[in-house]
Amino acid sequence: MDLRIHALLHTMDNFVHHLILILETFSPEILSLITFLVCAVTILGMLRYFGATGLYVYNAIAIVVANIQVLHAAKFIFSPEPVALGTVVFATTYLVSDILTEHYGAETAKHALWLSFISQILVTFLMILTLGHTPLSEGFNPPEANVLANSNYMAMLKLFTPTPRLLFASLVAYILSQLFDIWVFQKIRNFSQGKYIWLRQNASTFLSGLLDSFIFSYIAWVLLSPNPLPFYTLMVSYVIGTYFLRLVVNLLGTPVMYASYHV
Repeated sequence: MDLRIHALLHTMDNFVHHLILILETFSPEILSLITFLVCAVTILGMLRYFGATGLYVYNAIAIVVANIQVLHAAKFIFSPEPVALGTVVFATTYLVSDILTEHYGAETAKHALWLSFISQILVTFLMILTLGHTPLSEGFNPPEANVLANSNYMAMLKLFTPTPRLLFASLVAYILSQLFDIWVFQKIRNFSQGKYIWLRQNASTFLSGLLDSFIFSYIAWVLLSPNPLPFYTLMVSYVIGTYFLRLVVNLLGTPVMYASYHV
């Protein structure tokens, strides 16, 4: 029985690694599409079973995950340079803001925004406290246990010790662009008397996405950077490069917006 349990646990440990190896055979474009579909199904499921509260939870998780994903990059066919990941998941938070504004009102969407903002700060602060515990020294555990624990510590150190200027730029851009998204969405809805869902969803996310990319890039790579980038490089490499992917996500989000009426 012990051997069977050990074999089962070994299989479970290797499952994720095997899955990653399979996913590595897919192109970044296909993986991004799969990521979006997972996000879309999750958004509609959370809306169906938990209402606005479910979307609060989704947004809080999505903003934290996107800020971890951004540390990794991939080579897309539409960009000559590698593009930081996290764009797909991050862009869906704007879709969630639109869904909340559509069904529950602008104030509810703002609540989701501020909860996401607080979630990111709280996760960062708690992980900094965690990393404040010094790595294990030799003699307390078997050598292999020490190696594993310290390896995990170094991995967490890379993931959860953000550069202050990048964290500041990310949070400022997120708040301003999300508030702008909610405002534009509501204005178009009022002006069109509730018609043309596709127009207010796409117009608000197109404009707010561009605003977010520009504010973040300008603060991080020009205003607070020790080596400010030229404006042309900033726009081509950091703003336009990721914005194309956000445009695709915004267009794919339109059917999700319409589907939200059926769930």
